[in-house]
Amino acid sequence: MIRHRNHALYGLILTGLIYGLAGCVPLATDVRKEAFRTFDKSFDSLGESPTLNEVIDLGGVKVHVVGHRHFFNYRKAAAYGSPVIGYATSNNEIWIFGKVVRGKIVINQAVLGHELMHLLNFKNKAIADPDRLDDLGA
Repeated sequence: MIRHRNHALYGLILTGLIYGLAGCVPLATDVRKEAFRTFDKSFDSLGESPTLNEVIDLGGVKVHVVGHRHFFNYRKAAAYGSPVIGYATSNNEIWIFGKVVRGKIVINQAVLGHELMHLLNFKNKAIADPDRLDDLGA
């Protein structure tokens, strides 16, 4: 009987060590981040369209699709070397990079979804802030 309890105790300790050393990042977080990187890599492989500057009014939401950051209406995003690849404002505007491929504008879908989620979060706090998904394990 004592031997059985020792095995159970060792099993619990081993399980705790495995979980402790393996990290606690949920699979959903890892998969989401990898998918975002894949979309970025795909979008980055397309040719540049530095003169692109389109505004699409969705009736209450404006989406600014630009080919160069100097079109951004936010100094931090427009600055040379800025890591910002899109942003949303509380005025229901999204600013995002686009590229022209065979006469059609292509947008990074992951970034567009991220920025749209910001607009939803601005209006309804029940929607998660996309910049804080790691905190939720999502």
